[in-house]
Amino acid sequence: MSEGKREQATFLQRHWFTLVAAVLILLIAAVFGYQYWQKNQLPVLKQVNDFSLDNIDGTKYTLSEHNGKVRLVEFMFTHCPDICPATTFNMSKLQEQLKEKGSFGNKVEFVTITFDPERDTVDVLKKYAEQFNVDFSGWQFLRGEQADIDKVTKDFGMATLKQPDGSYVHTARIFLLDQDGKMRRAYGMASDMDMDQILNEMIQLAD
Repeated sequence: MSEGKREQATFLQRHWFTLVAAVLILLIAAVFGYQYWQKNQLPVLKQVNDFSLDNIDGTKYTLSEHNGKVRLVEFMFTHCPDICPATTFNMSKLQEQLKEKGSFGNKVEFVTITFDPERDTVDVLKKYAEQFNVDFSGWQFLRGEQADIDKVTKDFGMATLKQPDGSYVHTARIFLLDQDGKMRRAYGMASDMDMDQILNEMIQLAD
């Protein structure tokens, strides 16, 4: 063996642990760097203002007190004939998928807010939720005074217009909030929901 090869072998023998450790550090850095890059593909659209509304379980729900979880926020009214129940149905399917991944309730939370509190009483909302097999451990149903709800819908950029027959014309959007209450996505409702995209982006933010 030549002198150069002998020195190279000796160097590898002496420093193999350091070299392996360096490679592992680079691999870990690459993984975390990729995750950070992924999260930044979801731009911050706005910081949502804090709010408090009444939960149908009798407690008060304050948005900031649930920071630390990714939240999917739906605005609806139970007398809606089509788009609202179709959206809630899709969310119930996402609920089951998140349960399978062990993320529902502890990392990801759903929030449904009625903008028709006059008709959407606690009992009405409970009955509506039961139709969609809602798991209340990770899904909050909220109502409140009309003025308080109007502030929240306005902050989210939701337009709601009550019709003479009591129905509503409203913006067809649901919203993804990160753990700090920042809005990261606005998705379509009902048939306009890309279920795979929503699921993947909720998990992406939650990890």
